[in-house]
This record gives sequence, structure tokens and C-alpha cells, in this order.
Amino acid sequence: MADDLSDGFAQVRKLQQEVRRLQNARPLENSSVTNGRLRFIGGLLLIDSGGTLQIVGQLIGNGEFRWVGPWRLEGPGTITGNVTQTGNTTQQGNVNLTGGGKVTAGNVTVEPNRVTVGSAWLENGELVLSNGAKVAVGLTGGTSSIGLVPGGSADISVNTLTAWLRATGAAISVTTAQARIAAPNIILDSLPTGAPSGAKAVLVDPSNGKLYRAA
Repeated sequence: MADDLSDGFAQVRKLQQEVRRLQNARPLENSSVTNGRLRFIGGLLLIDSGGTLQIVGQLIGNGEFRWVGPWRLEGPGTITGNVTQTGNTTQQGNVNLTGGGKVTAGNVTVEPNRVTVGSAWLENGELVLSNGAKVAVGLTGGTSSIGLVPGGSADISVNTLTAWLRATGAAISVTTAQARIAAPNIILDSLPTGAPSGAKAVLVDPSNGKLYRAA
């Protein structure tokens, strides 16, 4: 419709209507920005009264990120950089250490394939003590045995059938059938004297080293 040229205030009234419409409008209540940019300089984007900020796509930024209150992250993720944790943490599921990572709690360090407590450590099924001695599985008699290795060629081993005490050139073994001492010299110190009249002599079979009581 063409303007009524006889009404000199028609344009003024039209401008007044446009101003009222703009004053009552809520442009962000249901709006979108396509291939554009919405920037807040020195302002605040506030979402309250149960509102929700939903981002579909990427959230990229820099600077300080601070969140107060409960939060939850779902799905796989990656954290790059140093992280300081204050307070209690509950872990459900597995924690995998890779790339030389480790967990340190006082003098206890857990790293891939090794646990260190002070100057002792557990690695590859062996507990190595600070003096070099170690407790190991499978020293003798298969994987069912466990033993203490003080160092050198000495060790103490035991499994369900046999126990050994060994040093260089000598050994004592005990099985379910026999006890054996193998050494260049066998010395019995501080034997009691005054044997009873019925005491029997001990004889040794030179062919096999077995002991016998005299008849």
C-alpha cells in the first residue's frame, strides 16, 4: 500500500511502531548464527534456572577453565600435560601404565613390570632385596618352588616335595623319602658324652653313603 502523502506524521508513527517492536523483541530467545561469530568482550554468558548449554561439535579454547560442582565425562579421552589431584579419588576399572609411566606413593613406586618399595623391588617374579639377595619362584623343581638366593651360588629352595639348603660345594636336601647331606666334610659339634650302655654304633655304607645302626 502506498503511503498517504496527506498524512504528514505517517512515517513518524511507523518509526514509533518499529521502535516498540524492537523494544519488546527477544532476538536471542530462538535464534541462530550461521557462518558467523558471536563475541562477548568483557561480558558474561550466564545460564541459570536449570538451563542447559549444549554443544554439538568441538569445544576449543585457551586460558583458565574452572568448574564448581559435580561433573561427569563420558567416552574416551586424552589428557596431555601435568595434572595435580587434591582430595580423594575412587577408580573403577583398570589403570594401564604405558610409555614408562609410573605411580609414586612415598617410597613405593609402581611402573610397568616392576614395583619398588624403598631399596627393594619386585620384578619378573623375583623380589630383590637391598643387599642383593632375592626371593624367586622356580629356582629348582619347576615353577612350584620358591627360594631365597643370598648371593653367589648359595640358595634355599622348597617345593611341595623337597627342600634344599645349598652353598658352594655342599648341600642338604630333604624329601618325603630321605634326608641327604653332600659335603666334603661333615662335622658334628658339641655332641653329648656318656652314652648309655645300650647305645648302638652308626655305620656308613661306602657304596651309597646310607647310614645304618649297628645290630
